[in-house]
Amino acid sequence: MNFLIDGYNLMHVLGYARSGLRPGQLERARVRFLDWVAKAATGKTATLCLVFDAKNSPVRSPPTNHKGLWVRYAHGRTADDEIEELLAAKPSSRKLTVVSNDTRLQVAGRRCGGGAMSCQEFIDWLQTPSPPRNTATSQAPEKPESETSEEIAAWIAAFTIPPRRRS
Repeated sequence: MNFLIDGYNLMHVLGYARSGLRPGQLERARVRFLDWVAKAATGKTATLCLVFDAKNSPVRSPPTNHKGLWVRYAHGRTADDEIEELLAAKPSSRKLTVVSNDTRLQVAGRRCGGGAMSCQEFIDWLQTPSPPRNTATSQAPEKPESETSEEIAAWIAAFTIPPRRRS
């Protein structure tokens, strides 16, 4: 699964950002947030791309990798605008799930044939344990006990079509 995430939207829901943070504080909070997401995503077979608003940024920042997460900054605009543009530009956007509490982005994700999740749904997904990857080491289910002759007779009776009467 591939996720396109409204970074500050999720960051606020998780409590890593609050209004009034100064630039240095915001950057430290963002790193702690990214560290938490990267750790929570460990073992998940998904690509996560977080997009952050950078409307007032004086310079463009290239996309970066933070512990396996792709991070983009929407230079000179909002993350919403950047996410919508990414959805429109990618023919494979049907494979993307947009994560945001913003209805506009959820609609955009569905309109391009992809999916949408609220921030809470995504957090729940992150916190759901992943199934084991190596099936060779996982135990095979136990073989059920044999059916009794009474059970076999009941199955035969239940699935046998009675003969039709001839008139």
